[in-house]
Amino acid sequence: MGWFKITLEYVLQITQLNPFSPIIVDQDVAQKPLGLPTQGSHGPASHSIPGVDVQPKATFECHYPELEASGWEFCNTETSRDCWIQDPKANQPNFTRYDVRTDYENPYNRGTPKGITRELADKNTTVLARRNRESRADLLEKLKPDGVAKTKGKYFNGTYPGPVIEACWGDQIVVHVTNRIPDNGTTVHWHGIRQLNSNEMDGVNGVTQCPIAPGDTFTYNFTAMQYGHSWYHSHYSSQYPDGVAGPLVIHGPSSADWDIDLGPVMISDWVHQTAFVAYAAEMTNSSSDPPPASDSILVNGIGHYNGSQDPQYYFNTTFTPGKKHVLKLINGAIGASFTFRIDDHNLTVIANDLVPVHPFTVQELFIGIGQRYTVVVEAKNDTSADYWMRTMPANFCNSFDPSIVVDEKTAIVRYNSSRTALPQSNLALPSTDCNDVDPVLLNPIVPWCVDQHPQNNVTADTFEAGKPNTTALSPPGPTPYVHWVLGDLPMWLDFDKPTILNIDESIANPYYKIVEERYDRGFIYVILESAAPTFVPHPMHLHGSDFVILAQSNTTWDEKTSPALFNYDNPPRRDTALLPAGGFLAMAFRPDNPGAWLLHCHIAWHASSGLALQLLVRPKGIPRFDDDTETQRICKNWSESPLWQKLKTENQDDSGI
Repeated sequence: MGWFKITLEYVLQITQLNPFSPIIVDQDVAQKPLGLPTQGSHGPASHSIPGVDVQPKATFECHYPELEASGWEFCNTETSRDCWIQDPKANQPNFTRYDVRTDYENPYNRGTPKGITRELADKNTTVLARRNRESRADLLEKLKPDGVAKTKGKYFNGTYPGPVIEACWGDQIVVHVTNRIPDNGTTVHWHGIRQLNSNEMDGVNGVTQCPIAPGDTFTYNFTAMQYGHSWYHSHYSSQYPDGVAGPLVIHGPSSADWDIDLGPVMISDWVHQTAFVAYAAEMTNSSSDPPPASDSILVNGIGHYNGSQDPQYYFNTTFTPGKKHVLKLINGAIGASFTFRIDDHNLTVIANDLVPVHPFTVQELFIGIGQRYTVVVEAKNDTSADYWMRTMPANFCNSFDPSIVVDEKTAIVRYNSSRTALPQSNLALPSTDCNDVDPVLLNPIVPWCVDQHPQNNVTADTFEAGKPNTTALSPPGPTPYVHWVLGDLPMWLDFDKPTILNIDESIANPYYKIVEERYDRGFIYVILESAAPTFVPHPMHLHGSDFVILAQSNTTWDEKTSPALFNYDNPPRRDTALLPAGGFLAMAFRPDNPGAWLLHCHIAWHASSGLALQLLVRPKGIPRFDDDTETQRICKNWSESPLWQKLKTENQDDSGI
């Protein structure tokens, strides 16, 4: 069995700056590879800024020992991307291959192929060596993704984005996370990962675990049931806006053919001030004020500030003439949604979030916070020009500082990697409306037909998202201020008492915002409304399950007439969707995954202010955690940590997530 050893360690880039060597990969070369496709290349400008090599490893291999021993063979090639692994013997009965049409949600259809264990770092071994000692000033100089130093940035392994975590469909992923931030706890949430029957691995402090105390290590262990790409990020307070995020790639089949994989393209806004200080501006805002201001746009950790056109601060990628390239788009922003496009090139969408869809072609693509799209881009045969890759902030879906120049020209597609001049391509008339991709276009390859008779009381599971102009809703204890809410109260969690270890007590606490769903079949309908006086769009993310979009409308919800808009026949399916300003989002999910699952706005400031709730699905199915479990151990260490002894005497000023 091959072992991929990577240490994920948080490093506070302000007090003790300890950079680490690149990720060490220890690979068993004796294994027969199931060859993955050719990887593309990034241009030279990408390599002048540290911490931005997000390209998948060209030598990455997938292995299915049990299937291979039975004669199964890898079948994913440039002309058969829909196939993954198959039994080539003729006249085989029943199940003979895993492909893009395999329903991995159905255990009776063999669901997910059984891969190998990908263990990222042996928690008893240090696999990353220190570089030569460098001064604090030198290190801060290297960690200026847009040319400006960030106050108290926090990063995985000293880079932003964090290292690409790669696995294959059906692998068991084991990640040992060590917290080296002296004045913060931390967790890691695996955005969009199903976590079927592994709720305790979802990485949400106050819900599925206690925070990882400074100096402590927590082991995440879960199955890659889905395939595609996503991201991982901290769910501790306002921490991920400070840089605690990175891409996650799970190799698997595709709904269209392609030649070259260019890897993740992680887009984000960036705030120079530490997020914990920036969040204070959210606390003092009235219901009509914008959220804390962002300073620049980053693509794979590179950006430029206030109109600078320094060539080294543009992310570069290189196209091969005539070839079809895959880009794995991720919006890992704090408070901005974007319209993405490449000048004079079409985008063929083949997946949204972790759901393969029937291919469709567009010139530009709206990407909300937390959303992902896999796109295929066919390169030109003419190599005489290079082209801008643009990430345009969507109107009313961003909070960039109006006093600075925010240039949507954020990255470069080169046809000759040796060129350094900026492209001269022009922007066609763009759309910067804050609207999700038309649901009519998002047709999942594996269909779901939704029961028109929900298990739950839909009226009781209808929630308004807004910011009531009152401090009366503030949790007891904290200084009162106007909160964002989902329902009647803001969420407010206790780091020391995660829901899954204290179910009865958590249910009794109204600020834990628990909605019990005791059903074990069919579909649960949830209706989200945009409430007055704060008609702003909210990118809503559900943990633990994909949901279908029954309807997404700019009109006001009416429980008598609005259900006439519902689509029950293979509706769009994903884990993050936009609640339109002044409208509603009607969603449905299967209650087949016992646990406490967050439903929250992915604008970081809104989530920290309380715009979230917990869906407690099949609570009797949530396991009890004995004292010797990792979940109990991490809570014991957190409870006894000097940091928690200090924090619990202070005023809690955010929701905890």
